[in-house]
Amino acid sequence: MNKDKHNLLVYITQVSFSLNDVVLFLDTHPCDTDALAYYQELRKAREEALKEYSMKYGPLLNDQVDDSCYWEWVKDPWPWQVYR
Repeated sequence: MNKDKHNLLVYITQVSFSLNDVVLFLDTHPCDTDALAYYQELRKAREEALKEYSMKYGPLLNDQVDDSCYWEWVKDPWPWQVYR
């Protein structure tokens, strides 16, 4: 796996974790405007990172598959299959 691909996966994992953490906080603090703004910021960052990954390396999530590459993504190694 190339370094850029690995770094992008790490970034997506970090942003996703942070996004989930903010969602848990918002479950108990739904009117916290700072947390809501941070949630929107993280959601946008994750969406952009997933789009970048999909464009460069193929879809990471099943809802990113379009008709032109339908089922082609299974031919490549899975994202968690790190070859060193």
